[in-house]
Amino acid sequence: MIHAVSSQKEVSAKMTRVFIKRKIIEPLKRFLKQGLSYKKLALSISIGVTLGTMPVLGMTTILCVLAAIVLRLNMPVIQFANYLAYPLQIIMLVPFYYLGDLFFGARGNLRFDSLKDVLTGITHKETMTMLFDSTLNAVGAWLLISPLVLIILYRALEPVLIRINSRPSRLKSKQR
Repeated sequence: MIHAVSSQKEVSAKMTRVFIKRKIIEPLKRFLKQGLSYKKLALSISIGVTLGTMPVLGMTTILCVLAAIVLRLNMPVIQFANYLAYPLQIIMLVPFYYLGDLFFGARGNLRFDSLKDVLTGITHKETMTMLFDSTLNAVGAWLLISPLVLIILYRALEPVLIRINSRPSRLKSKQR
């Protein structure tokens, strides 16, 4: 039984490595082979991930398009990073709403306790106002935190990209 569990963990770890290689590492290598500098690639990815975590669903693609145009960044790279950040955006919704209410003193406009009120009687207008206010607070919290995240990502990515690009592909070495 213990052997089966460890074997299952090994298979899962191998599948994760294969997924990361195919869906993240190989596309990054292709972007580098297209002639993008490490700095531009790191900046595009950092901006894509940072904008991709904005706590307003559906806005990140538009923001990434605008950022790519204004900053003259590679559109496929910034969208690639944006789409990679989507699970992180979902995970960060609750913390950003919480921080927004905390930072801006809203005292929990959108809480689980409020759900009962929404379902039992307050008007649609009050519900929409509460949701709008909480979303604005969450975006405010994201705006306060995102510059730091952007700088950290950018500084961390350049050496990682250099290492990814310098590492020989196992597939190519087997063919020789």
